[in-house]
Amino acid sequence: MFLDSELDEIQAAKARLAARCGLRRQMVLLETHTAWAGFRRKISLASLGLSLGLQVSELALDYWSRRKAQRS
Repeated sequence: MFLDSELDEIQAAKARLAARCGLRRQMVLLETHTAWAGFRRKISLASLGLSLGLQVSELALDYWSRRKAQRS
């Protein structure tokens, strides 16, 4: 009887450990996906900022060249 209750305690502890390991594995996956999504979002915003900056600089250069051509 004593060994049966000890075996039940060991099996319950094993089940709790398996549940914790499974939850930790899911947490790591979730954190990895969250970090990757944040990285992609930052890259996307940086890319958008660069393209907008290039467009603005092209418009400014075009404006200045037209204005210089009108003065000459």
